Amino acid sequence: MPALRLVGPKTRFATAQDLDRFVNRLIAARGHLPLVSCEVEEAYLTWDDYAGEPEEPEPNLYFDSWIQYALACKVQVLKVDVVGCGWELIVPLISQHLRNLDVHHVYLEKDSVDFSSCPVLEELKMKECGLWVRSMSFPSLKRLFLTECSFPVDRHVSISAPGVVSLRLLQCGGKTPLLETMPVLETASIELSRYGCKDKCGGCTDESCEGCHGYPVGSYQSVLLNVLSNAINLELKDQPGVYIYKRDLECCPIFGRLKTLLLDMWCRHVDMHALVRLLQHTPILEKLTLQLCSDKNLFCAGRGERKHVRIEQSFSCPHLKEVSIECEEKLRVKDKVWQIVKILKRNGVLKEQITFKKLPRPERSYRLMAVLT
Repeated sequence: MPALRLVGPKTRFATAQDLDRFVNRLIAARGHLPLVSCEVEEAYLTWDDYAGEPEEPEPNLYFDSWIQYALACKVQVLKVDVVGCGWELIVPLISQHLRNLDVHHVYLEKDSVDFSSCPVLEELKMKECGLWVRSMSFPSLKRLFLTECSFPVDRHVSISAPGVVSLRLLQCGGKTPLLETMPVLETASIELSRYGCKDKCGGCTDESCEGCHGYPVGSYQSVLLNVLSNAINLELKDQPGVYIYKRDLECCPIFGRLKTLLLDMWCRHVDMHALVRLLQHTPILEKLTLQLCSDKNLFCAGRGERKHVRIEQSFSCPHLKEVSIECEEKLRVKDKVWQIVKILKRNGVLKEQITFKKLPRPERSYRLMAVLT
């Protein structure tokens, strides 16, 4: 399988220029033979990266041209990693052959990003990238994974990926992106960042705060749940103060295909309104996982938040078969577990379907996981 890795070891070269010359000669000797995979690493070089120990980081002037070379060689799998410093990705990504793109530590700063020039691109992974854009379009994508990326703090970036089957949005900062319709979505994992996510509130008194007082009547648009309602397997995680899921629950859609569901931390109200609300909209659910936090935020997070319309604590999940509750041995946590069990049993989950497992107590924060399978 033709593959090319433009990655160190840098200690064999006295300067960055020596590495550049070596790589450029290698490329010239290789020509434009087709590539299946290519990895390009490093754009800025730190003081101890080379034997010559330059006094300050040096930009790699050939970095963009190496990416262009890989695309010209009809590369199918491309990984770009800028270790140590963000790099603006300005290379036009135009390829009739690129199928997988893995990008780390770059940033995009433009109004819109359109991947229609990569018609066979199926998988995109971005980690620790700055996405300073207004909209992103991925017409051909089947798998989209965004991890620890940063979005603008003053707006929701619109993401269009109608063919996505698998979605991961993990620990991203800024405003949570606004997902457009994903009709063939099967698996999704969403984990909202505790520190970086700007869709949060700690219970302040600012009348303009979306977390406390919400949006004007009729103006709120679902950010996540409406799009995720097509999923078969779904994981939803957030942190105390993040309000996206709670807002979306006010216009909760029917999850008509959902069979496995994982919820983490945000089902923390004493009456379990959020949990019941979702279970009322998951008619064929087979497996449910609850991961709850037992630190002080779990029990006081409701203070200062807008109260939801009271709903009946009843639901019907006839396909829900097994319930496994895993929790630390802590009185307040156990009380929360029994609240969950009481609601489940009241709505048709049999005692024989529920099992328990003790978890070790974490050092700093107390966590409980309830897995209902």
